[in-house]
Parts: sequence; C-alpha cells; structure tokens
Amino acid sequence: MSAFTSITQTYLNKFSNTTKLINETINKDCKQAVIIPAYCEPELERTLNSLLDCEPTQCITEVIIVLNCSVEDKEAGNFHHKQKKELEQKFTNYKNIYFYFILVSNLPVKHAGVGLARKIGMDEAIRRFKEIEYDGLLICFDGDSTVNKKYLVELEKYAAKPETYNTICLHFEHDIENEKDEQLKTGIIYYELFLRYYKEALNYCYFPYAFHTIGSSMAAKASVYCKAGGMNKRKAGEDFYFLTKIFHYGKVVELNTAIVYPSARISTRVPFGTGRAQQNFIEKKEEPFKTYSFSIFEDLKTFFAIDLYKNTFEVNLLSEAIKQFLKENNFEEKLKEIKSNTTSKQQFQKRFFDWFDGFMILKFVHFARDNYYQNNLILEEVNELLKKKDKPVFTSEKEQLIHLRKLQNLS
Repeated sequence: MSAFTSITQTYLNKFSNTTKLINETINKDCKQAVIIPAYCEPELERTLNSLLDCEPTQCITEVIIVLNCSVEDKEAGNFHHKQKKELEQKFTNYKNIYFYFILVSNLPVKHAGVGLARKIGMDEAIRRFKEIEYDGLLICFDGDSTVNKKYLVELEKYAAKPETYNTICLHFEHDIENEKDEQLKTGIIYYELFLRYYKEALNYCYFPYAFHTIGSSMAAKASVYCKAGGMNKRKAGEDFYFLTKIFHYGKVVELNTAIVYPSARISTRVPFGTGRAQQNFIEKKEEPFKTYSFSIFEDLKTFFAIDLYKNTFEVNLLSEAIKQFLKENNFEEKLKEIKSNTTSKQQFQKRFFDWFDGFMILKFVHFARDNYYQNNLILEEVNELLKKKDKPVFTSEKEQLIHLRKLQNLS
C-alpha cells in the first residue's frame, strides 16, 4: 500500500460520513477536481460555462457539483432535482473537463450548509484520487461565481507537481464595475476593502499566515486535506477555519494569475460572510462602514517583533491591550511549554505561530476592539495602514480597494 493510499484510507475511515457517490471510474489523467457546493443557485449554469470557457488543460479536470439542502427543505430539494436533470443534459463530459452532479437532499437540519456540502464534494474527490493513487488538487469554488480564462491552466501547473505546494490561495475580485445595484456595489466595495485591509494589516505585523481565507478561491493538496482532518461542517466561516488549520503545513502559494470573481449578492442563509455582510449593509442604509482600529495591528507588530526565544521577556514593552490578553490566555505558561519543546529559534517560531495562529489573532482583535480600541471609519483606518507602509492615501474607498488589489496581486 502506498503512503498516499494509507493517508486517504485512514481519513475516509475516520472522518468521512458518506460512501461512494460517483459510480463512473476516474480517468487516470485526472489531476485536479473543482468542488462546487450549490444551494438553490439560479446562476449555476453561468458558473459552469465560465469553467468551460477556460483555456484547455493538458490534464483532466473533474467538476463535482453538490446540490444540497436539509431533509426538511422540500422546496430546495425539488428545485435541485429539476436543476440536476436540466444541467446533466447540457454539461456532458468534454475533452478535458468532466461534470458530476451529486444530489444530497437529506442533510440533517443541524449541519446542513456550505461546510458540510464542501466536505461531501471534497471527500468524494479524495475517494476518486485514491483510486488512481494520485495526490491531486482539490479546488473550492462557489455556484454563483465566475473565473478568468487562465484559471484551470494556472492551477494545473501545481496539480501536475504535488511537491510544489500544500495550499493555494487564489486572487479574487468582486465585479464592482458591472454591478447595477448601487447599494450592492457600495456594499461590496466596503466588504472587499475590509478583507484586503485585514490581510494587509496582518502582513504589516509580519504574521507568517497573512493570507486570504475565501471559500470560493482556495485549494488544497489531497494528502494535506486528509492529514488535517478534512473540511469542517460549519454553516459559515468554514473557509477560515479550514485554511487556518492547513496553513500550518507550509508551502502556501498565492496564485494571482488564476482569478475568481465572486458574487456581490445578498444572502441570509449564513450568519456571516459576504452575503450576510451585504444584507447588513443594506439594512443599515446610510450608516458609514467601520472596521478594526489600525492601533490593534500596531500592538501586534510590537509584540511579534520581540525576541520571545530569549530567556527574559520584557512585558513592559507591550500595550495594555496585549498584556491583558496574554494574561487571560495564560501566556507565560504557554511560553515555557513552547520553549521546553524546541531546541532552536526556528523551531520556536514555528511552534509559537502554530499556537498564536489566525484563530488567536482574531480572538485578540475582537478583545482589543471590545475593550481598548473602538471601530472607526474604514477610509481612515486603511489610510493609516497605507501611511505606515509609505503608500499613497486616498479620498474614497473604491480608490483604496483598487490600490490594495494591485498591491496584493503583485505580492
């Protein structure tokens, strides 16, 4: 038994809650699978056509669409049943791209949602790659998004060489120019700007895992997916929790030549994320958009700049916010534990940021916001960041967004 077969079999035995769902044999030349969770997606055909419009790949790409809903959602179940029938007639197998539609209408109400739907599709891709013993690329996408023409060929470069990556974060841009609804357009400018501000602020702090965590533009190697325990069942934020977990395996690639164009639509199905942010913005109407104070990230930068591997730790160098947060999270004990289990500064740094990771960062950001630094206008906070990075400042959020897009697309 190969190492890959052993890893995938162990994962499937321990973590997968479904059996084989696709009966067709996988083509031995398949190296990547695009997984699309879909819940009553009226634009799904447009999404699939976007993949067909991509430049042709050398390898085979499988597209696994998981039409999902809870056991109680009869209306969605009927919609998916009809949609599956229609789309299967239109999307038969092409030369290098095969489509498979999975209908799952019996999900438990407690867990039905995007996390479980992604997991079902990704687990099925694992089963299929196991059949040909290939450590393929699992690509997450959404049923209301589109891609640029180089999307599949640029991903294929990594899919064909599994040793070159563990995780891939793709460039994304909401289509603000073609959004006709002015409120949605304004809302998505604010939300994408917030995402880019947060990433750039973490980069400013020299946080080693300063990457976007967007479900429609993330990908992972099959073996790493299995080693990390696979996708979670969260109804929202599944992307953040999943990526934060697998970033620890290293070899994270920021792929800027493969671009995803997510939807700017409203959604009330999830408690947070793009769709919910849009809904909240519409409901608040003229209320200005606020975000985390840049002072929070200044505190983090000061903290991360300290040589914690030394025998003495100068707590007085830190802000009150960081000091109180560390105290409430038993930092001194944790620091001793990390030091006792490492023999070099490099090992220490790795182990430290495995603990003070994206979860802990967000926990501190919320703690500091609630107790020390209140949210402020996003226009002002982004300009604070830009000034610190010796970049030009701007008078509008749209100008800021365009600048950060360019900045992050070159990183």
